[in-house]
Amino acid sequence: MDLNEGMEHLRTLYKDKEWFHSVGQDQYGRIVVYIHHSTPETLRDIPDRVANKQVLVHFAGSLVLNKDQYVNTPQSAFSITEFKQAVSEAKANGFDTGLLSTIDDETNEVFEDLSQRRLENELTRLEKACGSNILQDIFYEIRDAHNAVTNLSVRYPDVREALEKLYDQYGFDVIYENLDG
Repeated sequence: MDLNEGMEHLRTLYKDKEWFHSVGQDQYGRIVVYIHHSTPETLRDIPDRVANKQVLVHFAGSLVLNKDQYVNTPQSAFSITEFKQAVSEAKANGFDTGLLSTIDDETNEVFEDLSQRRLENELTRLEKACGSNILQDIFYEIRDAHNAVTNLSVRYPDVREALEKLYDQYGFDVIYENLDG
């Protein structure tokens, strides 16, 4: 019995059961029986292996889940090619954009890299103002809020303010990677 025959066998075997939804295959080639609800019958009747493939049981609700239902991915206004073309046109019209030098033509770096460079430059500037250890302590004060262990922000209010803006823009993980890196 091959995989398709095994899946069809399960489909015909359970098609009249009220708990049965469908039979499918996961990304690793295993057979998946999708059910509406679990009953003692499901646990007893569904075999562990069919057609020499492991059989998994999932709830039918997992079929309709995908990341697009929960994640918004912002679309950039321009592609990198359109952006380069707009910059070239602006330069041809006599405008000094100063932007084309920040984009590597060979590797097609995108806007996120520019943003990453800006973050690194700003963190370096703040580190020069107060030192690496104090910058990290202020970073943790922002994250811990009223539960902070240190209070170095009082001595460096400008650093705190700038770091709070970066924290709001980039979030904990990105700044943490750059501070500990």
